[in-house]
Amino acid sequence: MKCDKTTTRRLVIALLVLALAGIMATPVFAAEIKIGLITSLTGPVSTYGQSVRNAVQMAVDEINAAGGINGNKINLIVRDDKGDATEAANVTRYFIDREQVALIVGPVITPCVMASAPIAQEAGVPIITPTGTGDAITAIGEYVFRAAYKDSLQGSAMARFARENLGLSTAAIIYDIANDYSVGLMNAFRNTFEELGGKIVTIQSYTTGDRDFSAQLTSILIANPQGLFIPDYHSAAGPILLQASQFGIDAVKLGVDGWDSPDLKPLSGGNDEGGYFINHYSPQDTRPATVEFANRYKTLYNQEPDALAALGYDAIQIVKAALEKANSTDHDAIKDAMGTVKGVVAATADIDMDPEGTPYKPLVILQIKDGAPVLVDKVLP
Repeated sequence: MKCDKTTTRRLVIALLVLALAGIMATPVFAAEIKIGLITSLTGPVSTYGQSVRNAVQMAVDEINAAGGINGNKINLIVRDDKGDATEAANVTRYFIDREQVALIVGPVITPCVMASAPIAQEAGVPIITPTGTGDAITAIGEYVFRAAYKDSLQGSAMARFARENLGLSTAAIIYDIANDYSVGLMNAFRNTFEELGGKIVTIQSYTTGDRDFSAQLTSILIANPQGLFIPDYHSAAGPILLQASQFGIDAVKLGVDGWDSPDLKPLSGGNDEGGYFINHYSPQDTRPATVEFANRYKTLYNQEPDALAALGYDAIQIVKAALEKANSTDHDAIKDAMGTVKGVVAATADIDMDPEGTPYKPLVILQIKDGAPVLVDKVLP
């Protein structure tokens, strides 16, 4: 068949279009996988942020040493949000607009996540908080994920433990009315405790930054509860535990994952002793992957990894699985993969992600004995 110049040109154009369509249909990585980490290296929850940073860096180094994701190395960019929501929002915009990251890991605490996640959602950039537990986080949108359980799960689990395992029939609650994390935990504990036949004898509130809890603790002393639930970070829980002891309140102290910090003991003057708190993992867990993670962390950083470290490591394992499944740094491809990965072998558990953005895995109950948390119970949500 004889082809004139016009026909030849048309054939060439058609072939080029087909070739380009094939290239575009094939998921590809960039030269590097740029990931932004927002964590609290300074400020009131710096122990949390440093643990997350250490574990995330450890996980990234392991992945890169093993050849990366399908041969592509991760470029981790770390920024400090100082535990401040405004700063977290600013860093999020920087990562999206200036660094053009494939995805964001962080922030660490719920108020900062609530400032960052809407920005990432609007921009269509996947974001996974290692440790943010507020129920409303993943409701922000389909690009928002977490490596931790929800506050409603841990608040309810602690109430169930107080009623069914400890046999407490009355409890008081003291919480931060200005902190979504504390408010969500308070509501979950109260609802479940009452559903199980327990009585909440008083609920006292304070505001972020308060350090004198005399008025609230006076009311709690008068109410004479069997248990005292303190759903807040160590920076507030420590002083409350100290002052509760000074007031002579001998109720069983009940806490949450925010208690998990080496600073809790000095802040409480040792009055955290005997208290129970719910957490994401225990270094005493004999699960092989947990033991391996803890040993590597101790070798690198010369300290026992806390739950924040474990969750930081988990987040990167979820990200790794999602990137491998997506086989791309395309934001939508990563988002679609993140909520569907299954059987991710992580530090806290083998994780199945649900499309809503939250992992399904066990919770642990710890008691502080001789200054150290001891594993008491392990429960499924």
